[in-house]
Amino acid sequence: MMRYSRTCNIFRVWRRFSSISAESVPVTESITNDIFRTNESNPVNHRVEHNSRFYSISEPVKKQFFAGGGLPKEYQSLSETLNGLCIMVRKPAIELIHYLNKTNFDAPVLRYVLYGKTGVGKSLSLAHIVHYGSSAGFVLVHVPWVPKWFQYVKVATPSSVHANKYDQPIEAVEWLKHFSTQNGHLLDKLELKTSNTYTWSKREVTAEGSPLSELIDLGLNRAKYATGCIVALLDELKKAASSKQCRVLVVIDGFNSFFSRKSNVIREDKSMVLPSDFLLTDALLSLTRNDWNNGAVVVSVDPSAHPPELRESPLPRYLLGKTGFEHLDPFVPIEVQNYNDKEFRSQIDYYIERNWLQQPKARTDNGRAELSFTSGKHPYSLMRLVAPY
Repeated sequence: MMRYSRTCNIFRVWRRFSSISAESVPVTESITNDIFRTNESNPVNHRVEHNSRFYSISEPVKKQFFAGGGLPKEYQSLSETLNGLCIMVRKPAIELIHYLNKTNFDAPVLRYVLYGKTGVGKSLSLAHIVHYGSSAGFVLVHVPWVPKWFQYVKVATPSSVHANKYDQPIEAVEWLKHFSTQNGHLLDKLELKTSNTYTWSKREVTAEGSPLSELIDLGLNRAKYATGCIVALLDELKKAASSKQCRVLVVIDGFNSFFSRKSNVIREDKSMVLPSDFLLTDALLSLTRNDWNNGAVVVSVDPSAHPPELRESPLPRYLLGKTGFEHLDPFVPIEVQNYNDKEFRSQIDYYIERNWLQQPKARTDNGRAELSFTSGKHPYSLMRLVAPY
């Protein structure tokens, strides 16, 4: 299931193409890989000249960065069907990469906010930035989809660390595994140590000067303390970055969910546990303040990260609300839009090259014009429109 759904009425228009034989449709455009692909697989090197071209991500890299989330489920399933993950290099990612390459890391961290309508490709732009961050030597703090922590909480328990707060032990363990998979080799190389002593119980203590891997291992093996381990880990990463021991890139999808008015967790007195009542929220909000340096923060805001009644606008001020907007202000807004003409052509070429789009009319100017009109060049709508099911 995607995080959003769309009506299928417009999709019927395309179906009639399937009944047209190849002989009856004159092909007016040939497909060549050098038009819509780039051989530059290192996102650190992606520039304007790579705009609208697909680059391939190897299976080992995909497993390292996205096994724990980060790709829309339907897009991930499509990549498996098409026998390989490819991401289009688009303007928002190019803009972000340019900014990050030019960042003065001695200054307080800059915050970047991707925004746009649901389905335009914000999550894939963030996936591109995650790949960039690791390639550029950043320690990644990546939250694939914040609403999952509040809308689909498996277990919530009173915090073992802070009174009046709630832990999410299962979600915390899953995230620690995701963090370890993404950063394991880099953390071994950096040899980061704890700057404080953390007492979890009479028998369980993480002493000052312990490797950060001990915090991660404790959280993975003792779910009761997993949330507290995340709080300690993120605080240690802020300190390590500010002391020039490492460089940290924070990437969070659906950031506005931290300021939502709803969760699926209900107390015994029937009152709702709000996202602000969870300890993980405090930890991530602390990391997204600009009171540290030698890092960067990239987040997205999305209407689907809110309940249906709070999806009237895709703009950051509306989605973040007063509290969330003031928390991030000042920030650099980057809009993710529908495909432009060049991106649309590349996407169609890619579908044809992978034999996902087999209707011969798709190779004609008229066929592409009809696809453009019917989908509105909306990325998700186009993906659903050409699906053979």
